[in-house]
Amino acid sequence: MIYRRCSCRDAARKPYGNLPENATPEQIARACPVLLADPKHGKWGYYLSRGFAFDPKTKKMRRLQTRVANFPSKRAAQSAFAKAKTEHDTGQFRETNRTQFAQWCDEWLATSGLSAGLVAAYGRYFENDVAPSALGRMRLSDIRRADVQRFVDSMLAAGRGVPTVKKAHRGISSALTAAVRGDLIPANPANGVVFPKERRAKFEPWSPAQAGLFLDHAQQHRLGVVLEVAMFTGLRPAELAGLRWIDVDLASRTLTVRWTRTIVDGKVEEKEPKTEESQASIDLEDQTVGALVAWQITQQADHERLGSLWQNSGYVFTHDDGRPLRRDYVLKNVFKPVWAATNATITVENAQRIARGEQPQPLLSWIKMHGLRHMHASLMLASGADIALTSKRLRHSSVVITSDVYTHLIGDRARHAAEAVAALVPRAGAHQVHNNSADLAPVDAG
Repeated sequence: MIYRRCSCRDAARKPYGNLPENATPEQIARACPVLLADPKHGKWGYYLSRGFAFDPKTKKMRRLQTRVANFPSKRAAQSAFAKAKTEHDTGQFRETNRTQFAQWCDEWLATSGLSAGLVAAYGRYFENDVAPSALGRMRLSDIRRADVQRFVDSMLAAGRGVPTVKKAHRGISSALTAAVRGDLIPANPANGVVFPKERRAKFEPWSPAQAGLFLDHAQQHRLGVVLEVAMFTGLRPAELAGLRWIDVDLASRTLTVRWTRTIVDGKVEEKEPKTEESQASIDLEDQTVGALVAWQITQQADHERLGSLWQNSGYVFTHDDGRPLRRDYVLKNVFKPVWAATNATITVENAQRIARGEQPQPLLSWIKMHGLRHMHASLMLASGADIALTSKRLRHSSVVITSDVYTHLIGDRARHAAEAVAALVPRAGAHQVHNNSADLAPVDAG
């Protein structure tokens, strides 16, 4: 049913009734007099009766009805009514959800079943960015893609980085996907949002000589073994912190990543890696095996020295009392001091080199602890390993990821591979490439 309404009130300050099409005398009597006299007064709306349903609260049947108003014209109301009726008749109708989006985000997050890390991260975005915004105040069923796009654009305009905004968008999209699954909205309006093109910062690795100097200094640190294992296995910092002795088989020279250990809001969170690929076994070479054997001996000495005070946590990398290491502790108390000590040594050596009239050695550029994983990849590629083997070693879910991250490190290995293929084929009259530029001059077509 189509009707017209306004916000006027009668002498008793009571709102006037709606004025439907083909109104009865009683409906006309309850309507605003201006509505009857002025066809442009008020707004249009529609009323859709959807039958009856049992109400579990009242234990009675109740009428299902939908009222939508504030259309600017009769034609707009008729079009919306026709669409709603068609959706109802075909079983696709969804009731308008009046829950504000920020409220829905909080409700969904509380029962999402996500990891503690994601709950904490999404919760910060919902509280600090979504809730104060126009998007957060919108009704769930009113949100369109343009609204999400405006929210994303506003975060970017405020100076937030693209990776940060993408993480916030990921949380918003997850909340809206849950609303779709709950049959609250027909589609996810966060799909198709456009982000500015992001340039991935290229990782510039240390030279093999620099890496060796860094590991020499790491060897002088009690926990330097963590850095050595990181560089020669490519394990992520959280995987190093979660590594246990039961997952290390020195006899078969393998280790398997089964747990990660991270910090979420100041609390330790232990969980399995995200993907099955991350849990694959990793082959160990002689240096890493030797480092782990030496570390076992150090741990045993600590155990004997402390006796009952030793905590048998089962982790590979621990404090001298057996407590497992936190990832942030390794960064602050192991990686940074070793990096600084290495550069200090280079600086002293450079002073001596300059005094002898020699070229100074480049300092170690700063990399994050995760950069040792990148160092492992760069050393593999430099040693001649192909991108597929490197991807498997890093336990990436796809070789495309490896290629995207490390393409700039591959250099001219594709050309060398092509030359190696040609060298396999014996030729009696193989063509030769001459260095004389005259020999390479184009032939005169005349």
